[in-house]
Amino acid sequence: MSGASVLPPIEDLCLSLDHEFENGGDGARIREIMQEYVEKHSDWRQYAKFCPHKYSRNLINRTPEYEIMVICWGEGQVSPIHNHEGQRCWMGVVEGEIEETYFMFKDTKCTKGSGPLEVMGSAHPIDMGTVGYITDEVALHVIRPTTKSAVSIHLYSKPIQECNIYCPKTGLVTRRKLGYYSEYKKICDPAQQAPSCTALPSSLPAAVY
Repeated sequence: MSGASVLPPIEDLCLSLDHEFENGGDGARIREIMQEYVEKHSDWRQYAKFCPHKYSRNLINRTPEYEIMVICWGEGQVSPIHNHEGQRCWMGVVEGEIEETYFMFKDTKCTKGSGPLEVMGSAHPIDMGTVGYITDEVALHVIRPTTKSAVSIHLYSKPIQECNIYCPKTGLVTRRKLGYYSEYKKICDPAQQAPSCTALPSSLPAAVY
């Protein structure tokens, strides 16, 4: 007599998130769900696809309430300074280590203002097996790998279709459409991968996919 089927951990993760967001999306509980997964499981690897040119956003699941993806960071691949459009973001590191640097506008000491940005405090690591969290109320930020490569799982609630990119020297804000390098394990058509923006300063790091 066969027992009940057991879901792969990453599918179970998505079902747990579905349930939690249907019931209000408690931030502490969501962090616990993410923490348990990143500590114990590795079936995220089937979604991990590196791009040689920029860090890659690889979609695992998307609903009206959230999107969850594997982000692969090659050596030297750095995000621009960006916001999160008023949404919540959890980041669980499953391979290597990433470093997060906070920024705010110098004139207001918050994420809304004008003119140059400044670094808030020192850069801090997010170690393998741990989960970080950010919102626009906390800061703008930059993410980079501190190991030769790194992989992190990012959960956004709700899904983010566009975000702001900031020039640290001038405070110039540009809008960036977001896409995926792969969706549900399949590499996307190049036209879907490329972001679009207006007047992006050449001094900024490689853009968000």
